[in-house]
Amino acid sequence: MELIEGLEIVGNTPILYLRPYKTLILADTHIGYEEDMAEKGIFIPRFQLRRVLELLENALNEVNVDRVVVAGDIKHRFDGLGRLERKELSELFTYLQSRVNEIVIVRGNHDNYLPILQRKFNFSLVNEYIIDRYLIIHGHRDLKLHERGIEWDILIMGHEHPSITLRDELGIVGKFACYLIGTLRNGKKFIVLPAVGAYQTGSKISLSPETYLSPIIKNEAVIDEMVPIIIDEEVGTFELPKLKYIFDLIT
Repeated sequence: MELIEGLEIVGNTPILYLRPYKTLILADTHIGYEEDMAEKGIFIPRFQLRRVLELLENALNEVNVDRVVVAGDIKHRFDGLGRLERKELSELFTYLQSRVNEIVIVRGNHDNYLPILQRKFNFSLVNEYIIDRYLIIHGHRDLKLHERGIEWDILIMGHEHPSITLRDELGIVGKFACYLIGTLRNGKKFIVLPAVGAYQTGSKISLSPETYLSPIIKNEAVIDEMVPIIIDEEVGTFELPKLKYIFDLIT
């Protein structure tokens, strides 16, 4: 499904493909989440890495890719690099190095201690990444902190983990991860990526700015004009009307 000319969703996944530049873009893998939860006494199945690798394998087999860009939060722990987190990130970087020519990590709020892994793996770690007219950031900081000397038209970001919960006239509810497509108050377009991480099920979107995580969405997005695009392995990928037209269906 093409969102903007040259930029498309790969299958029914949270991964975008920037076709003219042979680039995959994804966000919020949160590798190491299960280890962090276990240290807090919450034990959950470990399949975050497996899901990420499966999604990447399918995408890399479907389209021609030279570069992978992770738009923040490739890892989960704030306060260090956990033993299993380091092992799983190493597996992920080893896999990516075997499949693509360039790996770019746009720094997210969870991405502390990644320079340790740059001693062994060849990847770039940046605060923002520009490809032609596309500006890729994580989304946890004000937009003005990324814009100095940069010209761009379309913003791609993560951080929000968007999902939408819908109910029908019978009261049946479904929750779906989704992309958000919208316009900023400066007239430029933006795309919010769904989280890749299996446990990052998403922040519910609404018409209220206070419910959003990103200061960019809170302060600069025209929220009622945003368009959700649901992705689901069973339901498929489909575009919903603007939020202002479906507010009574959102729970």
